[in-house]
Amino acid sequence: MNVLLIDDHFCAREGVASLLKQIVPDLQVYEADSFEQGLTLVREQALNIVLLDIQLPGKDGLQGLQELRLEFPNLCVVMFSGLDDRELVFEALRLGAMGFIAKTLSRQAFVEALRDVLSGRVYLPASVVGPQPTSQKPQTSSENRPVTQPAAIGLTPREFLVLGWLVQGKCNKEIARKLGIEEQTVKNHLRPIFQKFGVIRRTELMLKVFEQGIVFGRPGTEN
Repeated sequence: MNVLLIDDHFCAREGVASLLKQIVPDLQVYEADSFEQGLTLVREQALNIVLLDIQLPGKDGLQGLQELRLEFPNLCVVMFSGLDDRELVFEALRLGAMGFIAKTLSRQAFVEALRDVLSGRVYLPASVVGPQPTSQKPQTSSENRPVTQPAAIGLTPREFLVLGWLVQGKCNKEIARKLGIEEQTVKNHLRPIFQKFGVIRRTELMLKVFEQGIVFGRPGTEN
């Protein structure tokens, strides 16, 4: 697996590269100190994941994200930043980011976040995934709507369970294990969920759920 780190701070790059190699010893890590240098590497190397800082000199991370999504629509780009403001995270997801890691995480939490994105999961800050304070509700929703009945958002009971785990960042294999069903069955349930929310990617689906102010209780298991 090949990963590119784009961050203008040398110490930050070295620290993240070290953590990545601890998680996957044979990982190939490339480094760039600007988006322009990173873009050159993206064009030259076969990369699996790009970890892109938001605050960069010249072209910032969000502008860079837009450019990468246009030229390399299938490339997994995960933002990482010292900021984890909800609206900033939402904007990154709208532009096509496949996750968002805050640099303010503890070392253990940061390692787990890196482990998640290397495993193909979607990692988002707890400030987005978890219930939000009443003083920080999304501007797109008048109030949070704790959802306990699938019909309230037009889903079947099984679709509701699948979505509840998806918004926690779980991959299909993990959702299947949680619910005691086959991975293909998870995929079969995801198709109508995507259609009902009018999206084509997992991050778009998660964004829709968050923007609508939907707050799930603890995801359950299938009886």
